[in-house]
Order: sequence, then structure tokens, then C-alpha cells
Amino acid sequence: MSKEQMIHDAAMEILRDVGVRFHNEEAVRILRSNGIRVEGETAYFTEEQVMHWVKMAPSSFTLYARNPQYNMVLGTEETYPSPTYGCAFMAERDGTQRPGTIADYVKCVKLVQANPDYHINGGILVQPCEVDESTAPMDMFYAALTHSDKVMLLPTGSRQAMESIMQACCAVFGGADSFAARPRTIALINTNSPLSLDGKMLDCLMVLAKYGQPAILCPAAMLGATGPLPMAGTLASGTAEDLAGIALAQMVRPGTPVVFGIQSTAADMHSILFACSAPEGTVMQGFGAKMARFYGLPSRGGGSQTDAPVVNAQAGYESMLTCYSAYRHGINLVMEAGGVVASVNATSIDKMICDFEIIRQVKTAFTPLEVNEETLDLTEIKEVGHDGSFLTTDYTLDHFMDLYIPRIGSRNAQSPTYFEDSIDKEVNRLLEAYEAHRPTVDAAVLEQVKAVFADAGVPASRLEAIEAL
Repeated sequence: MSKEQMIHDAAMEILRDVGVRFHNEEAVRILRSNGIRVEGETAYFTEEQVMHWVKMAPSSFTLYARNPQYNMVLGTEETYPSPTYGCAFMAERDGTQRPGTIADYVKCVKLVQANPDYHINGGILVQPCEVDESTAPMDMFYAALTHSDKVMLLPTGSRQAMESIMQACCAVFGGADSFAARPRTIALINTNSPLSLDGKMLDCLMVLAKYGQPAILCPAAMLGATGPLPMAGTLASGTAEDLAGIALAQMVRPGTPVVFGIQSTAADMHSILFACSAPEGTVMQGFGAKMARFYGLPSRGGGSQTDAPVVNAQAGYESMLTCYSAYRHGINLVMEAGGVVASVNATSIDKMICDFEIIRQVKTAFTPLEVNEETLDLTEIKEVGHDGSFLTTDYTLDHFMDLYIPRIGSRNAQSPTYFEDSIDKEVNRLLEAYEAHRPTVDAAVLEQVKAVFADAGVPASRLEAIEAL
């Protein structure tokens, strides 16, 4: 029996005997109406029941960006990085933290937009503190809409906020039918380990499914705290949580695209904190990709994560470990890959630029070696012989720019501040590149979006200020 089958069998036993708690009356009603045994808020699934619904989800699907060059196909061998998500604070270079603002959010959007390694933008790049929590998801959505043309990762919030965002998307993408026919957005639905799904997350999941938009189901359990200490047990428990949420999405709208995610990692037993970059996390998230393939679903994990509060050696080795692992395991969507510090508590611009470099390096390291007549270069090897140099050969002169050139750091450092200076230079380069190719949205479409959000309590003046940043 494969390890995947053993995890699956354990998850089925958990779903049958322990069940998953759904803190949402509508979700409970839907489950009951589809023959699921529910006692109170706890739903109990048989294997036949849960797999009946899970098999309705597509094994792969395309996410369509406003700019087609950034379309993404999840569920293939492609790996896509996605930037920082869910941080409440901004981390400064000296390690101090401050509340995030909408201006910080827009700056992050611009940097991600200017980086061609990302096909997706938005989400909760940092929580803007100066706007009301109830309307903040709409502010973040509008910032991503007006400053990026990549696939839209949505922020989550209340049911009303998600419904308003979906209505805004209908205005942007040609109506409800057109929007549902070609998935344009995706949102993260975290489970609440152990074995629960939060009411707000369930509201967002059901709204997304109603509009045919993909959702990422994902636990973030901590070994020995919100999940069992053995990794296999936490994987089985997380799998049960994922499959229960996926089944509900299919009950709302059969065929709704979903992503099977595992973001679980270790707990720091000295402080009972989320050790987001622990080696155990890379093992579980990598095996999560195997479980996704076992179910015929796209996968989600994390990468470029660190528990360090600043950009330092710890941030470097932890981020490289998690990013390299994500690519090695073939995770389709790698979240928090760009800007996370302090165990996903803060977003750092410096760290974002470092992660851009790590992603470029990892992608280069995973580029297949080309072996053909041209790359064997036997003619020049024979010409140079034993005592010559390849510096002036035709192939070197024609292709020397193919070699990896770092954008930050130095191979010949001359200044004690060379690293920080190179980060500042790269930030400026990216922002200049952004301004040179600033994306636009039709003014009439933006007026429709403003009207939708005005009904939800977002003043047009605030949206116009976001647009002008």
C-alpha cells in the first residue's frame, strides 16, 4: 500500500468517525440536503459520499488574467509563485514593525506586477490598517485591479464583501455568465485545524463556488498544537479538512475548480509559535502535492518563508529551503513566496526583493540541461585545445548573457552597505519598469465597480485615491 493510500484511508476514517465541524448554518443545510449526516455542526462523511463530490472537481484548470500573457494553468507540471499573504504589519529594514497601509499595499502590487516571474497578484499583501476591516477587502481588490493586469488573488472577508467583489468582477469581465465560464480569480480558504471550518471562510467559499471561481482549501496546522505531533497524522487530519471543504464547494456548484493545499508545519515548542519555515513544513507541504495528485487536483504549498524578523542569514537559508522544496516537489501554486518575515506576521520590501532573487535562482537551477550539437560545442573545444581560452570564442561572445546574473548582492563587493544598496537599486528599477508599462482599466468599467462598492459602503473618493497612488 502506498503512503498516499494510507493517508487517504486514515482521512476517510477521520471523516467517518470524528467528522468535520462546519460553523455555518447555510453550509450545514447544504450538507444535510445532500445526504450528509450532520449532528449539530459536525458533518460525518462516508468515503463514497466525499469522493463522489471530490471527483467532480477538475484535475486542472486555467486562470485567465486580463493580460493573456499571465494566464496560469494549475494542475500541470508548472509551478507558479505567489507573493506574501496575510501579514498585518510592515517590517522596516531595522527590524521595527508598523501597521500596514493601503499605500504599502499598492507598492507591493506594483513590485509584483513589474516582476515577470509572477503570473498572479493581489490577495492580502499586507492588511491596510487605516480602512475599516469590513471594507478593506474591497479596497485591496480595487488596488490590485487598477495597478495590475495579472491573475487576481482575492482577499477574503465577510460574505457581503466577497459578494460585492464577485459583482465587481462581473462588471469587469463581461457579466456573470462570462465570468463563471472563464475563472479569473482565486481565493484562499483556510481550514481551522483541528477539523473545523470557520463561518466566514465558509461564506467566502460558497460565494466563490456560486460564481464558479476557484478556491484554495488549505490547513495550516502546527505539529503537536493544532495537529498531531506525527507528520502523517497531521497530513491525514488536514486531508480530511481539505476534502470536506472541497465536497461542499461541489455541492454548491458541481465542477467548481479547487486547489488542494497543505500549509502545515511545526510548532516552536519553546513559544508555541507557527514555525513557518521549519524543515517539517517542507516535508508535509511536499507530500501535500503528492496527495493532490492522488486525488487528481492542483496543489498549493508555501515557499520563500522565514521566521526571521529581518533580512539576515536566517531569512536567506530558510527562504531558499522552502522555495527550493516547493519547486522540487512540483507544488503548483506556491503562496507567500515573496516578502514574508517574522513567521507571516509582517511584509518586508527588502525581503520581497531578496525573494525575487531566490525565485530566479531556483527557476534557473530547475532549468533542464540542454544537450545537443550546439551546446556540446565540440568545434570550439578542438580549436581551443589545451592552452587557449574560451573568453573570445564565437559562442561565448554570442551567449555570455545567458549566464545567470544576480540583481541584488555582489560577486565583487566593494562597500559594507553593498547588499542594502543593491536592494534599493532593484526597487527603483522595478518601480520604473512598472511606470513604463502601467496597466490600465477602462474608465466605464471602473465606474461600474465604484457603483457596486458604493452600495457596500466604500466611498468613491477613497477608491479614486487608491487609483491615483
